[in-house]
Amino acid sequence: MGAIFKRDFFSYFTSTLGYIVIALYLLLSGFFFWMICYFSQYNSLVDVINNMLYVVFFLVPLITMKSFAEEKRQRTDQALLTAPVKLWEIVLGKYLSALALYGICNMVYFFYALVMLVTIPEITIQWGLLISGWLGIMLLGAALLSVNLFYSSLTEYQIIAAVIGMGTGLVLMLYDSIVGAILSFINTLFSTSYELVVLDKLSLTAHYMNLVKGVINPADIVFYLSWVVLFMFLTVRVLDKKRWA
Repeated sequence: MGAIFKRDFFSYFTSTLGYIVIALYLLLSGFFFWMICYFSQYNSLVDVINNMLYVVFFLVPLITMKSFAEEKRQRTDQALLTAPVKLWEIVLGKYLSALALYGICNMVYFFYALVMLVTIPEITIQWGLLISGWLGIMLLGAALLSVNLFYSSLTEYQIIAAVIGMGTGLVLMLYDSIVGAILSFINTLFSTSYELVVLDKLSLTAHYMNLVKGVINPADIVFYLSWVVLFMFLTVRVLDKKRWA
C-alpha cells in the first residue's frame, strides 16, 4: 500500500495535475480570503471556507479522475491487479494519495490565519471555529474523493470520470433544494404535510454546516466516514470483478 501511495502521490507532481489543482484552490480561496477578510473587513475565515464549499464539489473530481482511468489507458491495470497485494490496499493507497493532495490544499486556511495576525491589528482568530470548519471541509472532501475514486474505476477516460463526478457534485450541492422541491410538490399534490426526515439526514451539506458552526458531533463524522467506507467497498468490488474477468 505504501508503494502505491508514494507512486500515485508523486505522480501528481510529475505531471501538471497536482500543480493545477493546488493553483486553482489557492487562487479561488485567495480571492474569497481577500474579498471577505480585507475588502469587506468581515475577518471570518469560516466564511472563506463556506465559499470554497461550492468549489470543492467541482474540484475534487479533477484529483481522482486519473486514479484508475489512467491505469486502464496505459494498460498497466492488469499488472496492478495481478500484483501480490490485496485489492483494498490498492484502493486505500490511491485514496490516501488523493486525500493527501486535498489536505495540502486545505492547509492554506492556517496560512491565511497567520497573515491576518500579522497584517490586521488586534485581530482575534477563533481557532476552535476555524479548526471545526477545516474538519468539516476535510470530511466533505474525503467523502467526495471516495465517490469520485469509484467513478474512476469504472472508465478508462479521465474526462468521463471528471464530468460524471462534477455532475454528481452539482446534484449533491443542490440536494437540499431538490429534496425541498420534491417535498413541496408532494404536499401540494396530496394536501399533506409530510417531512422527508430520512432524506434530510443524507445531505452532505447539512452535516457540514453543523461542523462549520463549531459543533463537532460524532454522528456527523461517522456519516462522512460511512460514505468513504461504502464507496471504497464498491471500488474494491469493481476491481475484483475485473480481476476475474
